[in-house]
Amino acid sequence: MNQDNYLEESFKMRNLLEEFLIKHGKSKPTILGVREHIFTGSVSSLAWFMSNQETSFVTIGQRVLANPLKVRFHYGHPDVFDRIFHITRGGISKASKVINLSEDIFAGFNSTLRQGNVTHHEYIQLGKGRDVGMNQISNFEAKVANGNGEQTLCRDVHRLGHRFDFYRMLSMYFTTVGFYFNS
Repeated sequence: MNQDNYLEESFKMRNLLEEFLIKHGKSKPTILGVREHIFTGSVSSLAWFMSNQETSFVTIGQRVLANPLKVRFHYGHPDVFDRIFHITRGGISKASKVINLSEDIFAGFNSTLRQGNVTHHEYIQLGKGRDVGMNQISNFEAKVANGNGEQTLCRDVHRLGHRFDFYRMLSMYFTTVGFYFNS
């Protein structure tokens, strides 16, 4: 387990859970996303670079994906799920013939397909440790790329593309599989 929590952040958990009761847009949130603090960034210069890259994705990227783009899904970050919403609508995980390489994003796909709302909150953060060796970083990037390849084959992306308006569809494309097609 590479997650960590801080005592002062645990006092904010009650406030975070209250967010499930507040409407964000049309509906109440079903997944609450929170910030991450990468605490392994001081190990080496490569770890510092990966920590900054992850921090920029988690803070700036996730905030923009949640609002105004409304295409934030679950990316394996320390998100809090509305258990009742997900259990009564088919569950959180998805069965697959092959092992899902990026199984966490499919929970966000399922939540959005079932009229769920995914939000991002900056006032609470959780710690996270990352493997900081060159081989582990390379394996992680390969895993993310393979997971995006798996997303191209799934029905959820197709269904979301048909249900979104044009701008939200483009936003979803460029934040999932389109990122790898265009880079």
